[in-house]
Amino acid sequence: MNKKNEIKNTTAMQTATAAQVTNDTTKVTSNTPRIAALNELKKEAGVLQMNGLPYMLASLVIWLLILLWQFVIKNVVIQNWLTFFSTPILMPVACLVSKPLGADIFKKTDNPVSKLAFLCTMNQMLYILIVMWAFSGSPKAMVMLFACIFGAHLLPFAWTYNCKSYMVCSIVEAIGSIFIGSFLGNKILIPFMLALQIILCISLWRGIKKSE
Repeated sequence: MNKKNEIKNTTAMQTATAAQVTNDTTKVTSNTPRIAALNELKKEAGVLQMNGLPYMLASLVIWLLILLWQFVIKNVVIQNWLTFFSTPILMPVACLVSKPLGADIFKKTDNPVSKLAFLCTMNQMLYILIVMWAFSGSPKAMVMLFACIFGAHLLPFAWTYNCKSYMVCSIVEAIGSIFIGSFLGNKILIPFMLALQIILCISLWRGIKKSE
């Protein structure tokens, strides 16, 4: 009797396992079209906005201006004010750069991924509140915090455009800015950010060319 019960239990377990495997396979199969559709939307958004390259090129202009203020202006408070006033040029410069590149960053589209990419770009403006606190609480740390926030806000684009370069640069910029800003100062930090942004732009450009 015991052997019969053991055989029955074993058979029941095998049946349950097989059923679970079948269910899991069915779920994966049913999700495949959705994943394919999502990847197609991401690809479409990447082509339309050139993987965000116009924004990254515009950021180079901003970081060049911030670097200029560090060498031309000696007063930290004025440097910080000029840094603030430099950030709003992101959208106009991105728009100017996008035309010769063939990107249409403001094209109206029903693609939710394109809308998400735009929100990810604009959310940095909310983080500026933290930088504003540093403006009054710790003026010398303002550029460092700005760099950290800038780097961190790039992370979602790694998923949006299926681009690992965003992930790498985001992590390196966010962590590196804290260490370099704390121990080496802004005049080393800003060229560090510029160098990484140039590398990111080159990587994005190569990715675009490969996908053509």
